[in-house]
Amino acid sequence: MMAGPLTGIRVLDFTHALAGPFGTMIMTDLGAEVISVKQVDARDGTLGNGPFVNGRSTYRFSLDRGKKGIQIDLKKPEGLEVALRLADKSDVIAENFSVGAMERLGLGYEEVSKRNPRIIYASCTGFGQTGPYANLGALDIIVQAMSGLMSITGEADGRPMRVGASVGDTLGGTYLALGVLSALYERERSGVGQRLDVSMMESLMYNMENAIIRHSATGELPTRIGPRHPLITPFQTFETADGWMAIAGVRDWEAFCTVLGIEELTEDERFIRGPVRNEHHGDLEPILMEVFKKKPTAEWMELLKGITLTGPVNTIEQVMNDPHINERGAIATLPVPGPEERSVKVPIIPTRLSRTPAVVDTPAPAVGEHTRHILSSVLGMSLDEMEVLERDEVIRSTDEA
Repeated sequence: MMAGPLTGIRVLDFTHALAGPFGTMIMTDLGAEVISVKQVDARDGTLGNGPFVNGRSTYRFSLDRGKKGIQIDLKKPEGLEVALRLADKSDVIAENFSVGAMERLGLGYEEVSKRNPRIIYASCTGFGQTGPYANLGALDIIVQAMSGLMSITGEADGRPMRVGASVGDTLGGTYLALGVLSALYERERSGVGQRLDVSMMESLMYNMENAIIRHSATGELPTRIGPRHPLITPFQTFETADGWMAIAGVRDWEAFCTVLGIEELTEDERFIRGPVRNEHHGDLEPILMEVFKKKPTAEWMELLKGITLTGPVNTIEQVMNDPHINERGAIATLPVPGPEERSVKVPIIPTRLSRTPAVVDTPAPAVGEHTRHILSSVLGMSLDEMEVLERDEVIRSTDEA
């Protein structure tokens, strides 16, 4: 197996919750050595959300796959010195604590970069390091609300809805990883690192480009319109005889109406052209809703080939068992160490490189699993030194190295 594209890059990972660990997970999948730092009092059963398998949080297991686990008491001077020495030997620091927390620990960018000018110091917070909201706490639902995303998500007559996945977190983590890769590339030219400031709220705004520019250009305020598109009709989901399907526009209106058995609509002035059809979507939608209920999804998809783009609304189970997904190898199976033979499935990174592919084949570490290994291999620390630190509860180790 070829080494991943980030092989040789070391990331010192102080992240927690979802956004930060998601970003460092991307770097791990791409081959970086990611050292996940946890406090000395952390235990496997107390970190992350359920469900739990073999006493491990599957939530954390997915995010920490392939990383190395180390435990340090960052509040003790000796622990701080260990962390700083590891930072000296690292390419990247990643953190998503509240603004100023790393500085209070003595691990802020200014301190670290004095010792290691090549360090790329990546921070991800709800609202960024500056501005009136910098010190506000934020979780995914908060940034989905404040970014405007919830105002355009949900049924027209319903309440604002959170997107089904934690996209504020995952997009924040994705842009954290993208920023790190950009800074690593720039460092090849300049020889020095830099500070990276990622806002979860701004990450969501960046992905709502159409809604923002539409409001800017027209003054129109985008609102909740359910599953349909604001500019194209039909472009939404429809219930079928055995489930739901999505339709994305119509290439040939006459052919579409013929397949659905509603040829009379080809002469209806409300529907014959795209822009007019969109104006009268409220008249067209109930007609189409009744027609699509008459046949199962697969049959409609076959009948509408070449006329419109269609797709089934899959459940999570259906997409995990989809033959295309399985042939592409888009889901990996990872063993969960413990008393029982158990495994879990995780999606692999969608970035496919032909020569240096990403690899997802290593489970998440137990808390402190690599403490001694990291301190001996990276810092050259002796066994006696490590035993003193462990006795003084500066570090905790569950490995044998």
